[in-house]
Amino acid sequence: MEHDNLPAGTRETILRRARELFLAQGYHKTSMRAIARTAGISTGPLYFHFQNKAEVFYHICRDAGERLVADFRQAASGSGHAGIRLRSIYRAYRDFYYREPELFEILHLATNPRAGVDLPQSLRDDLDRNFGEMLLIMEDIIREGISAGELRPVEPRHLALYLYSLAEGVFMANQTGVLRRSGTSLDEMIEAAIGLTGVGMVNLPAAWADGDRGCLSPDKKNGGHNHD
Repeated sequence: MEHDNLPAGTRETILRRARELFLAQGYHKTSMRAIARTAGISTGPLYFHFQNKAEVFYHICRDAGERLVADFRQAASGSGHAGIRLRSIYRAYRDFYYREPELFEILHLATNPRAGVDLPQSLRDDLDRNFGEMLLIMEDIIREGISAGELRPVEPRHLALYLYSLAEGVFMANQTGVLRRSGTSLDEMIEAAIGLTGVGMVNLPAAWADGDRGCLSPDKKNGGHNHD
């Protein structure tokens, strides 16, 4: 059969080329034939790996989501102050944005109702689980921080959603040029969000008693990359 002689890495090549097409011309204008042509194969091997365009798109988003969840887990794995671990997650999300801009964009294409991505509900539900995992990672840290007296007693889900939404707003402001026109970098805004949010959620008396007044303040040494 034709696919028996395919080179190693064909699936990865298909997903990489398809991702470029989806981002360049949108979901609806991308066809299986165009994906095969761009990947340098015929449609036979393409359909051997994926049943249809929706499945190709799903696997791109699933792989991207799993990478981001892994980054969140790594950032949350420390045993320090809950505020510092949440700060690490913010920075991990920023680093993913810098390191994998196409994956970041494709994840948001999947959730943008204007993009018209018509995935079957079962595939969409599976992608939603990655988002749920990211929230749970933050919620667990928040619960531990509240139990340890490090964070104010707030609803963990609400705070996790707020932190995620705040980060999304900062990234959107960067992508639409708002930050650039204001003479502000993404790194500066991420660090400002960390510092300002920390004032509201950290249990200040407990933090001060431990001599850790700056647990969420911007860290000049680790503040980042000088990206526009």
